[in-house]
Amino acid sequence: MRTARGLVIVGCVLSFGTAILHGTGYRAVTSEIAATNARPVIVAAFRVLWLAFSVEFIVLSAIVAAALGSTRGKQLVLLCSLIPIFNAGLMWYFLGPFLGVYCAGATAMFLLAGGLLLPEEPKP
Repeated sequence: MRTARGLVIVGCVLSFGTAILHGTGYRAVTSEIAATNARPVIVAAFRVLWLAFSVEFIVLSAIVAAALGSTRGKQLVLLCSLIPIFNAGLMWYFLGPFLGVYCAGATAMFLLAGGLLLPEEPKP
């Protein structure tokens, strides 16, 4: 149980850290895309998607951390592990290997491993 919780907590910290790291690039990347010939709606969509990804990983870490005390904690953690799994897969496919893929992949591995090790019902 301790190992499982530890792995899930590391996954939460990685998720939160990934969100912060991603968020720090917002100004540089959005000003760079704004300087292109892209239509304003594309620039706006890019800005929204950039921020949404950061928010997604912050919320993911909060939900997973809260799930640890839940009677359905194992199922919630495993379900939530699908988010970084799909994110990492999509990023790898469309962007190739880069730091974001590795961060999302590591988050997914820790959440999946911890989730699989969690008991069906938490001990009181």
